[in-house]
This record gives sequence, C-alpha cells and structure tokens, in this order.
Amino acid sequence: MNIDADGVTPVPRLLLLGGFQLRSGFHVDLDRPVFVAAGDRVSYEDGAVDVIRPSGERQRHPARVGYWICR
Repeated sequence: MNIDADGVTPVPRLLLLGGFQLRSGFHVDLDRPVFVAAGDRVSYEDGAVDVIRPSGERQRHPARVGYWICR
C-alpha cells in the first residue's frame, strides 16, 4: 500500500509501518515497525518519522536508513 508521508494526508486504515517510499524515489526503513492507526498522519523529517494522531499528539520514530532508488 502506498501512503503519503506529507504530514497532511490521513492514513486510511491500520498499518504496520516498517518502511516506505517517498514520491521522490527516496526509501526509508525504520529501526522498529510502528503501528499507525486510521486517521493518523505520517511525515518524514530530519531522519525520523513523525506520526501525528488526530488529537495532535506527535510520536517520533528514528529511521534506520534512508536511500535513493535509482531506476
């Protein structure tokens, strides 16, 4: 499933997020998988993934590695 990690678009359903690809072709792997609930928003900033709950609570999860995918 593709998700928008723009910090604005809510996730449509419960996900176990271990890694994802940004639209620009940049892939991010997390240190540990994270459960993201429906309605949460995800963003990638400064080498970490932020999960923003609908209540406004923010949780920060460090990324293990991020790399460009060349095609």
